[in-house]
Amino acid sequence: MKPITVTWDGGVHFTADIRGHKVAVDQPPQGGGTDGAPTPLELVPAALGTCVAFFVQQFLVTRGLDATGMEVQVFTAPAPNPHRIGQFEVAVSVPKGIPEKYRDAVRRAAESCTVHHTLTHQPDIAVEILETPVTA
Repeated sequence: MKPITVTWDGGVHFTADIRGHKVAVDQPPQGGGTDGAPTPLELVPAALGTCVAFFVQQFLVTRGLDATGMEVQVFTAPAPNPHRIGQFEVAVSVPKGIPEKYRDAVRRAAESCTVHHTLTHQPDIAVEILETPVTA
């Protein structure tokens, strides 16, 4: 997998390059930023929500059901020591007309998304400090 490269744009603004797609991050004014983009921590529930939405949409479409109007909301609660997200609550709204018999299967589809699995099975994180070459 190609690495995601994050560059500093000045202040507390950064850009992540993900396969050529640029994702900006910033901080709100109380964090020293201009609130010009989401914070890094806000991208975590965004990743969870979009992953859940994809898995649910695929579940519905493969059964010939219309996913129009589907919505996923992700609520978070903080936790201290260390400061982090302590809880995610994911609310999946499916379009009217989805048979009741699929309710549990939709939940299982949502819970099978890759980001959900990543968050519920603690990954190893290795940090390596390298020296950036000076450019003239």
